[in-house]
Amino acid sequence: MNAKESLFVGAEPWSVSEPFFRRSCGYQANGRELFYHLIHLSSHRAVLPVAYQFVKHYLTSTKADFYPSRCALDSAEALLAVKSSKLILPASIDFTACLEQVTPLLQTTPRWLDYVLTVATGENDIAMALLTISEQLKRSRVTADDLHLVVVSKNYSQYSGSVSPIFDLAAVQLTLAQFPRTFLPEILGFTLAYCQQSSVLDFLAEGLSDKSQQGTRNALLMDATVIRTGQVGALQLLIRRYETETQSEQDESIWLRIQQGYGLYGELTERCVKAISEHWNRSQTDDQLVAALFKKLALSAKGHHGQAELGGKRLDHWFSEEPFNSREFMAALAASSYVNLKAIERSPLLALFDFNGPMFGVLNHKDLALLKRWLNTGGSQSTEQSINTELSTQVVRNESQALCRQTIPFDRLSNRNFFYYLVNSESYPEVIDSATGRVTRVLRLGRWLNKVPFKEYKHSRLDQFIETIYQRGIAAYQPFKAPPRVSKATYIWGIEQFAPTILADGCWLQGVSRLQFSPYQAVGDLLQKIYSDEMGNGEVLKNHPSIYRRLLTSLNIELPRVHTRAFSTHRRFLESAFDIPVFLTALSLCGNRFLPELLGVNLAIELSGLGRQYMTLRDELNYWQIDSSIVDVHIAIDNIATGHTALAREAITLYLDQVQVMDGSEMMNQHWRRVYQGYSALNIASARFKAALVLHYLNKKRV
Repeated sequence: MNAKESLFVGAEPWSVSEPFFRRSCGYQANGRELFYHLIHLSSHRAVLPVAYQFVKHYLTSTKADFYPSRCALDSAEALLAVKSSKLILPASIDFTACLEQVTPLLQTTPRWLDYVLTVATGENDIAMALLTISEQLKRSRVTADDLHLVVVSKNYSQYSGSVSPIFDLAAVQLTLAQFPRTFLPEILGFTLAYCQQSSVLDFLAEGLSDKSQQGTRNALLMDATVIRTGQVGALQLLIRRYETETQSEQDESIWLRIQQGYGLYGELTERCVKAISEHWNRSQTDDQLVAALFKKLALSAKGHHGQAELGGKRLDHWFSEEPFNSREFMAALAASSYVNLKAIERSPLLALFDFNGPMFGVLNHKDLALLKRWLNTGGSQSTEQSINTELSTQVVRNESQALCRQTIPFDRLSNRNFFYYLVNSESYPEVIDSATGRVTRVLRLGRWLNKVPFKEYKHSRLDQFIETIYQRGIAAYQPFKAPPRVSKATYIWGIEQFAPTILADGCWLQGVSRLQFSPYQAVGDLLQKIYSDEMGNGEVLKNHPSIYRRLLTSLNIELPRVHTRAFSTHRRFLESAFDIPVFLTALSLCGNRFLPELLGVNLAIELSGLGRQYMTLRDELNYWQIDSSIVDVHIAIDNIATGHTALAREAITLYLDQVQVMDGSEMMNQHWRRVYQGYSALNIASARFKAALVLHYLNKKRV
């Protein structure tokens, strides 16, 4: 592998087609909006150009004061301390309130490493090392699950109780996750800063003055700090290795980008600390006090307003939203007929609280005085967020015209040519629309050609289905008798034809991290375990694409790296050799839209590694003295008791249980049929390739 092949994209400016860019123009370039849309990225892919420029703007505007020096890489100490080294909080603030304030960060740390290992980087040593570091850093996360905050809601991103810089940093972390190759140098620096510097949560914990809370906060933070600092040495070595591999005329620019990533974390952390300090230590405005008042009243207000509406929405709907969106409610109220801006004292709103009014006693004299003061100012809201939005949006719009490039006719491409764009979807995000269409066509065929084995789902029926297929496969195996029917030359040819599929092993699960922001987080955890195993859990010797690459090398088959055009245009590949990896990779890019089908495909793949087919293959490869490691590892790791087949089954049962709880048994049965549709689709996607292999074998046999 030469140095150029081993690099992530990074060297070329990121760009999109002009139609895709035009779709992005409806999105705002501020942290709150980006946080929401990146969490729901499956439905908002067009936000990516705005998110990209949002990060670029912050990177280029980060002050050099936050940059580390080269010699500092040899030190295990923090390279720089955040300037706001101390945060003094009011005595009334407890640690739970601290967690609530920084929940967007807790939900996105260290998620900027979620997609660092994909098909495009499956054999990359640096990507594998970052995966190992990522798995360790996930153990350092301090969660806020007990707060039950619905962070995926639109209201939450607009919640005035959290300061805007928190959402800016969270949005940066989510954006970096979408560009692991484009922003690799920055991600290396950003991750090192996270491991060496104090986090926002650290500053909050240190600022608590109540000694009685120290035990709680220390227990939460101590282990996290040890884990983070424990990764510093590995990251420093990784940065040095990356610099060595990229040594060229761009050497200085690579180091500058690492510095910018490091500085980005430090500067955004400082902004968060300052904003939190100001938020809790300054006198609240009437606007903030009224927002807090309405939030408090909303807890007991729902269910008491019948058909009454405000801003085109029923009042009970306003009050039942979690969290209550006090800002939008206040804006709607100020613009409504309830408020007489020309004569505030005669406003219908105030009459509701009079002695004869339906809400008499709800507000005390102090609350009423506050409400009148707020109305007299015109019900104005803080303009800080809108100003920041306007400025940052203007910056992005002015710079984004350079992002446009020529439109690519994806729908007209063969699977061979389409494969390149799928693997490099980070650089071609508009490919996902075409990917969805191709997946839909295969799934539709699977539904037409395969009858579901049972319509009424039960766990015991799924267990019996899996056991029957497994036992059938085991029973079909016959002890090996030499010589094999397939010649060594044919095996070597076939191994080369399977390269597009096996070098993309695990690709169907490369996007399951997105389930962390869905109701199916536990399902995602099971699928992530399978994916990490496919990738060798960061170890080169156990990484499935690397195992297959070693097999190819042992047979003197030299192929380009999977993410290159040279790989997909390799002349010795059958056209149909790309059918399976295109279907599986496309499925992984379709978000949560095909989650039940993905669960079925996953079960089909894991079950296929058991029984006669793989056992016979191992025997015959060994006879021809061909390394059978890639077959051996699948027979072992896919086992039905504790391996990937067991995890695949558990993911399906957990998913269907959740569907039943949320939507009932009929919906569960519908989703079971979708699971089976995915299970059947694997045969549809592979049919043309299998036929081509058989035809080649028969032709060779006649010669």
